[in-house]
Amino acid sequence: MAHTAPTVFSEPAHRVARWAVPVVLGVVYGNWVAVNRRHGGPVTGADVASGVWSALAFTALCIAVVQIVRRLRRDLHALHALLRAAFAGVALGFLYSQTGDDIRPVVITALLVTAALFLLLFYRFHTRADA
Repeated sequence: MAHTAPTVFSEPAHRVARWAVPVVLGVVYGNWVAVNRRHGGPVTGADVASGVWSALAFTALCIAVVQIVRRLRRDLHALHALLRAAFAGVALGFLYSQTGDDIRPVVITALLVTAALFLLLFYRFHTRADA
């Protein structure tokens, strides 16, 4: 008899969370983009529009990554980790680029975060794989 971990939430709660979490994260991300674009100045329409478009893009891409990962075979640990890490690295790189800094530290930071997150996720998926 196989041991299964108890679930805290019901299946309908998981279904709602599968859509609600990316939306909430997208709103937070869009606000963060708008704040980074302001550079401490007054709020402009362009900043708000950029935040809204960034929130929509982030939410859509987050949902797409989750749906793609759910459809992949469970034994493709490296691909699961790579997709999630690449999404996080690109999102962080875009967020950092809105501050107006030079492109080199933006790219270096995004690549380092992507690599570190890939290693962390690969380790997690590989050690928790079904035997």
